[in-house]
Amino acid sequence: MCDMGGLDNLIANTAYLQARKSTEGDTKEMQRRRKSLSLPKPEQCTEVRQALPAEYECICEQQPIGKRFFRDFLETMPEYLVAKDFLDEVSNWELAEDNAKSSIMQSLVTNFLKSGSKGHLAFMSSDLASKCQAATEKDYESIMQLAKEETKAFLREKPFQDFQRTPFYDKFLQWKVFERQPVNEKYFYEFRVLGKGGFGEVGRLPSIPSLV
Repeated sequence: MCDMGGLDNLIANTAYLQARKSTEGDTKEMQRRRKSLSLPKPEQCTEVRQALPAEYECICEQQPIGKRFFRDFLETMPEYLVAKDFLDEVSNWELAEDNAKSSIMQSLVTNFLKSGSKGHLAFMSSDLASKCQAATEKDYESIMQLAKEETKAFLREKPFQDFQRTPFYDKFLQWKVFERQPVNEKYFYEFRVLGKGGFGEVGRLPSIPSLV
């Protein structure tokens, strides 16, 4: 008579070994994919560093990656952080509904443009600082626009120069080298068709971990 208990054990052990083999294979494949998707080393970025124009608008405003790392850098420097916070509030004002604009504008003037305020823009020109002190509510929008222009002019100078000497800029260059690499099959996981319906195939792609 067939030993059903032994057969069950054999089936269970075989399934376990197959699952373990599959898991080990998946782990090695995952490691291989992670390695292929890693950022280049900083020493591989010399050519891009030399070729990339050091332009504030291009790097810190137009390119999402550059903008992200520049903002991260500003957050590490209290004297620069206030400029970032001010521009963020100006953006909030520009996008706000009409019924909220007045209160946001008042907050901007109180927190950033008045002498002695917590977030006072110390880099403002003396002329603009005088205008801010004497401004009435009807002047708020015009002085806010002037302050926005001077803040961007401030960021283009020493803050941007300091940024180019930090690991944040090195990381930006690594991304620039990475995005220049040709796109091929190593960037995609296996696409699996889950089923078909009246509107076509239904598929699935496993998520790829972020490199940031």
